Amino acid sequence: MAFALRSLLLLCGISGLLTGVWSDLKVVRVPSCPKGWSRLDDRCFLVVDKLQTFADAESSCQGLGANLASIRSAVEDEVVSALIARFASTGYVWIGYNDINVEGTFEWTDGSPSVFEDFDGAPPTNPGEDCVQTYPETLSTWDDVDCDTPSPFVCAKDLH
Repeated sequence: MAFALRSLLLLCGISGLLTGVWSDLKVVRVPSCPKGWSRLDDRCFLVVDKLQTFADAESSCQGLGANLASIRSAVEDEVVSALIARFASTGYVWIGYNDINVEGTFEWTDGSPSVFEDFDGAPPTNPGEDCVQTYPETLSTWDDVDCDTPSPFVCAKDLH
């Protein structure tokens, strides 16, 4: 009887200790991309294989809580190129770079700083060609084209 009582007290004491330990643990949620999106670091990318003008593509991305993709590094450029090769039916897609406001001064639709470019040489200054597509089949080179050209597109958004 004494042994059973000691065992019960020991069990209650251990249980109380564990309850205290478990109640102090906090669950940390790791952010993830929505289903169908691909993650790179703290950003999510989605290739939309639907032909749209630049403006319509940007609107579609905004409807998903994103913008046309801003590409901030050579690594992101390579990842986006791989996604395009896998999910797009054409070898060219819209990204969010454009010089709509001032010819020759490119900016991202999401307001990101312009710290990376992948033009073949100097940024182009073709009047009437203000929106940028990436061509991963040709070593991921970018080019400006008419914004009304229907093309697939890449959306991007930051993880929260």
